[in-house]
Amino acid sequence: MNERFKIALVGAGLITQQAHLPAALASDLIEVSAIVDPAPGRAAALARDWGIKATTATHLREVISQIDGAVIATPNDSHAELGMECVNAGVAILIEKPLCSSYPDAKALVDAAARNDVTLATGYSTRFRDSTCFLKDLLDRGEFGAVKRFVHQFGTAGGWAALSSYILKRESAGGGVLVVSGTHFIDRMLYFWGYPDACALEDDGAAGPEANAAASFTFHQAGGTINGMARYSKTGLLPAGMVIETDRGLVRLADNDSANIEFFPLTNPNVSIAYTRRGPPRFDPGISVYQHQLEDFAAAARTRRPPLVDGRQGMESLRLIETLYQGRKTKIEDWYRPGGMA
Repeated sequence: MNERFKIALVGAGLITQQAHLPAALASDLIEVSAIVDPAPGRAAALARDWGIKATTATHLREVISQIDGAVIATPNDSHAELGMECVNAGVAILIEKPLCSSYPDAKALVDAAARNDVTLATGYSTRFRDSTCFLKDLLDRGEFGAVKRFVHQFGTAGGWAALSSYILKRESAGGGVLVVSGTHFIDRMLYFWGYPDACALEDDGAAGPEANAAASFTFHQAGGTINGMARYSKTGLLPAGMVIETDRGLVRLADNDSANIEFFPLTNPNVSIAYTRRGPPRFDPGISVYQHQLEDFAAAARTRRPPLVDGRQGMESLRLIETLYQGRKTKIEDWYRPGGMA
């Protein structure tokens, strides 16, 4: 039996506590060899709480010689430096989204990983939903007809509460709700349709990270033009999901790990069709997306194949986000009044 893939969890915050660590411990392929966090005692407390015998440290360099890969789940503006440290040591890297806090940093990291033949994965966990790759298959074969437009939305009153205050600063987070909430869909959108030919953004971030944002996208494809919109909020509830309009009807997919694809044909408005795979799913929904992500990362590093979501894809997501921010228009008003955001 092959030895388990030894990882360091770098950053002992909520995403590590609630996602990466439970996923690693659930896997027979992964060993948590080390936990690293700059806050004294936090890594040791996490290891103690979970009853695991992992080396704990305040700096990655203290443990880098004993690991096969590192999962970097630290504030966004630290990703580039920690990633480069791994590249220089020849250690595979899985970096939580976004890849870095700026496109130039992301490109430098991707180029360095390629030069040094180091596996670099970006932590877009929703790509490990079976519904995501199933929808991609169906869209590629024209199952629903020609796509005309789509809308995606996700909104919570408040939302993710990081243990540090980095998300309150544009320079450390790289942005506001578009980065914190929207980046997962931007990654999936690029997976479905490629890079858009045009895009625009309105948000309310005049003096800091935005809490509300609405982005639009245009794709010119062989089958015609696709127009899309994405809406995100940290001040109000927006039911999470995507609707795609085609020339044959509407496709709906809620934004959660267990959602099913639904189709509402124009020919019969009283019917909805639920799409399910015949045969085994690509990703078992009984296993967390984070476990699938970790195991894909480990397999990619060991076999020298690209991970499902590699660094270059993470870089392209960041390029699009920066393009949106560069052309943004500030909209300071009630986003929820008639004619506003929702």
